[in-house]
Amino acid sequence: MPSSQLTGDRMKRKTRDFMKNANVVPISVFSGTDATELDTGYSDIKKFDLDMVVLWKDDRYHFFSELGVKDVNWVFGDNQMHSIHLDMLPEYIEGCYLVGYDLESFGIPLLKDRYKNLTIQGSYDIMKSAFDAYDEYTGEGGKRFKMFDIAFWNSCEHAIGAMDIIGLSRMKMISDWAFGQRRSTIKHLKNEVLWCSQLSHRIFRRPEIFLKDHRTGKKKRMIVREMDVLG
Repeated sequence: MPSSQLTGDRMKRKTRDFMKNANVVPISVFSGTDATELDTGYSDIKKFDLDMVVLWKDDRYHFFSELGVKDVNWVFGDNQMHSIHLDMLPEYIEGCYLVGYDLESFGIPLLKDRYKNLTIQGSYDIMKSAFDAYDEYTGEGGKRFKMFDIAFWNSCEHAIGAMDIIGLSRMKMISDWAFGQRRSTIKHLKNEVLWCSQLSHRIFRRPEIFLKDHRTGKKKRMIVREMDVLG
């Protein structure tokens, strides 16, 4: 299967138009720091390195790392992604509305720790939205769902792939990153960006998503927080 099909390079036109008109930027923020090796766990964001960011803007994917263009060319050997040094990231997200997974407690605090004067229009955390929706639906507390599961239950593109079937977790991605196996990590984050873009477009049109009710094992439609953007 061609790389473009595996990594979701072809964003659907309606989704692209929505993001452009609403100034929405789907983003995936990655740190190779292993929280299990920190005495503070996830509680002190200053102990985490910002290693990589993947986002979609201006009709293409952008990849940010300390190596910039050298990194992505080495990984992919093509021009599918616009590769840039992390120092340039604020120019691409300043004043934008960010959509991503685990942005509220991790992604945005990590970005703001590095870029002290970063200003964004707002953000939508799909993980937090799903957590709150499950709490509201069941009345038994929220549940933290994996990004892949949310994408799979909502029939997002490329939500069935070999690396997801075997359960590519964040810990596995951190391990791969530490041992220099960057290709699978970057591809997975590209998929996350694709899924976030599709889910945000659907939520904007109708604030609901499918989640699995673990009391019954069945997929149920649950109401989520609306997106406060103009489409």
